[in-house]
Amino acid sequence: MAISRRRFLQAAGVTFIAVAGGTVYRSVDQGVFEIGQGPAYETWHTWRSDASTPQERIVKAGILASNPHNSQPWLFRIEEDRITLFADTTRQIGTIDPFLREMYIGLGCAVENMILAARAEGFQPDITLIPNAEDTTQVARLGLIPGSVVTSDLYEAIPDRHTDRGAYDTDRPLLSTTFDDIASLNDDENLRLFWFESTSEREQFGDVAIRATEALINDEQQSIDGHVWWRHGWDTIQQQQDGITLDAQSLDDFTLAVAKIIPDLSRSQADQSFVNSVRTTQVPTAAAFGIIAVTDGMNAIQRLKCGQYWQRMHLWAVTQGLSMHPLNQMCERADRELQLDITPEFGDAIRALLNDAIWDGIMPFRIGYPTRETRLSPRRTIDRVLIS
Repeated sequence: MAISRRRFLQAAGVTFIAVAGGTVYRSVDQGVFEIGQGPAYETWHTWRSDASTPQERIVKAGILASNPHNSQPWLFRIEEDRITLFADTTRQIGTIDPFLREMYIGLGCAVENMILAARAEGFQPDITLIPNAEDTTQVARLGLIPGSVVTSDLYEAIPDRHTDRGAYDTDRPLLSTTFDDIASLNDDENLRLFWFESTSEREQFGDVAIRATEALINDEQQSIDGHVWWRHGWDTIQQQQDGITLDAQSLDDFTLAVAKIIPDLSRSQADQSFVNSVRTTQVPTAAAFGIIAVTDGMNAIQRLKCGQYWQRMHLWAVTQGLSMHPLNQMCERADRELQLDITPEFGDAIRALLNDAIWDGIMPFRIGYPTRETRLSPRRTIDRVLIS
């Protein structure tokens, strides 16, 4: 039966309204219009203003620290004169981090934020790392000794520090002083920062980073364990308050909105997107790369101090308008090779990059000037991380 032009346009109009309405509904449902809002982001906005005690503000500063896969592997116990930090091993990221290297680095980041916050609250913090050698899940004890109020640029930068996974400005090289300034933030003889600045050095590092990413997604179990921490959907993010989100991928506004509206990517699609981002964006646009190394990569205290240094570096970068981003894939593959007792392709590659047998590289990263503002990642509220 022939359909009149008028009836066709009427039907098409109804269809358009239905599709558009569905798109708007999904946009609202996926939080397209509420980036960085809701309970999952509350701590970023109220970490200083909405706390009943100085101790709670110190803990909230710890909650805002850098950590692997935004797994937030921490628990805190508050007492009048101390705060104790514990590792929450239930939040370990599986074969991505089989020996807890990244977990302890992330916990070290929390320690550094807490030290800065304790000083700003008028305490002289007395830090003991791994206070009980028989129980390495008791990570740090922060004694709170009354003292003078000491704030710093690094403390003020805590709510502005975010991992920038996007493109960096290839027209803005780092200042020659940046490398020395960041190196000077290290005060531990068991830590050393290796820079990869020249074109040839960046190419060598980038090749290892890309190959490691490809190897990681081709490892079925590492792919599964990594994907577990993806959070897609507004309700899921608000409930879980952790994990890796689209907001944190440093996408442009239009791409981000479209990515939220379409159905969630499969694991294989997410893996391919990950590799493409490393290959086409993250490696080519970095102004420089670096690796933090320690004398004993399996030592928990050295890992914690590496985390403290990384957090300090990242906060300093914020004060200079710089972005930073861990590129842990090469270490994740080296750890996996050790776990499986297979040929240490990436373990050897890291050693070749450092070219110094004394040091174990445990924290690779990139640095550069941002091309867009980074967005917030979710954080669990303080009531979910306190223990009695």
